[in-house]
Amino acid sequence: MKNDQSALPQLGWSDFARARHVSGGGHTWFEGTEEELLGLVRKGWPRREPGAGRSGLDEVVIVPVPPDRFMSATVMVDETSTLRAEFTRRQPHEEGYVRVLATGPREEVRHAAVVLYAADTLLENDGRRSGDFDWEVVCLLAGPVADEPMDPLTMARNMLEKPGGTSCAYTAEQFAAAVWYWSRRAAVDSGGAT
Repeated sequence: MKNDQSALPQLGWSDFARARHVSGGGHTWFEGTEEELLGLVRKGWPRREPGAGRSGLDEVVIVPVPPDRFMSATVMVDETSTLRAEFTRRQPHEEGYVRVLATGPREEVRHAAVVLYAADTLLENDGRRSGDFDWEVVCLLAGPVADEPMDPLTMARNMLEKPGGTSCAYTAEQFAAAVWYWSRRAAVDSGGAT
């Protein structure tokens, strides 16, 4: 049976993801075009799973894609790592936070996925849509493990319904696993060695 592409929803990039996931920046990126990545998402769409803290496929989904051509945004840290902290915010209307950065090699990418939000979900908490799409790419995930926990700060932003977050509940175990995983990693300092 053929894969009926007409049955797929209309997919697009959010302005947020487009500005954030750029080559050479401090976040994960894909070394290909936006349309190439959307093609990979379309191929992986049948294997999509609910986003972290979600139970269905109608609000937030994570679509697995091949990891080649992705660059990670994290550095493993230890007692010899050089760390730097900065006060930043993801978008002008969001609350600021402290982000810890590290110089060093980016972690090897063995698994990649794309997070997409449904049109209605994008409008939650005074959010906005970037186009006339059914689903928009909001985040690229690429790293050493397939089940990488969400950043605890992102989880808190969502659970507390802070500006830029989308309402979602997480268990204490999910929070603990996220804190533990991210306690040994920092965002790559894109001004330093990559």
